[in-house]
Amino acid sequence: MADIALRGELWDNDSADVLRWWGWRDITAPMDIAAALEAAGGEDVTLLINSPGGDMAVGLEIRSMLRRYKGSTTALFQGYGASAATLAATGCRRIQSEPGALLCYHNPSNTVEGDYRDMRRAAEALRNARDCILEVYTARNGTKTREELMALMDKDIWISPTQAMEYGLIDEIVGLSPGAEDPAAFVAAADRRIRLTAAMRERYQAHMADQRAEEAQMEQGRRTLARLRALSEF
Repeated sequence: MADIALRGELWDNDSADVLRWWGWRDITAPMDIAAALEAAGGEDVTLLINSPGGDMAVGLEIRSMLRRYKGSTTALFQGYGASAATLAATGCRRIQSEPGALLCYHNPSNTVEGDYRDMRRAAEALRNARDCILEVYTARNGTKTREELMALMDKDIWISPTQAMEYGLIDEIVGLSPGAEDPAAFVAAADRRIRLTAAMRERYQAHMADQRAEEAQMEQGRRTLARLRALSEF
């Protein structure tokens, strides 16, 4: 069985490249999961999750990768299991949690500018996005009703694995002795996402351009040296 780490915030591939260049390591992108699944080659995998979430679309893309994977898949919440990370986990055939993990199922959010019409459109779009999330959660057998899950998402709080299991959002708590109580989760707001600015993207692009130019120069030097050697041996 292979272990696949889903750590830190979920970002798209391009943004992840930029942030890693700036020094952030606790980031997961679709390309990371795709490469790990390819390396697993069809053997059973466990997705080890410690993530506060991130990009909803990234979570859904990873979910699709896991759902289509030919081997058996298990998700295991180890620390944080929140937001888009819970969407990714639903792609696995079984969802487990360590006792004491901090789990959060909440409504999607966004930032928007404009007049009252833009605000109305944004509100409607967010409700539609929430409904998409509910479709993902209720696609699993044994979950509570749509209305009960909506009420949980409206609260936007951390819950314990025991509570998540009562909602049907996870299947099992591992490593918990029979009769033992699961430690209560904190009620707290998740940390804000890393701020990826336009200036950071521009600096990264300039760095990549410099790197490509340096590699091209080194390659030209190698070719020139090879020609000189060939002429000296003629």
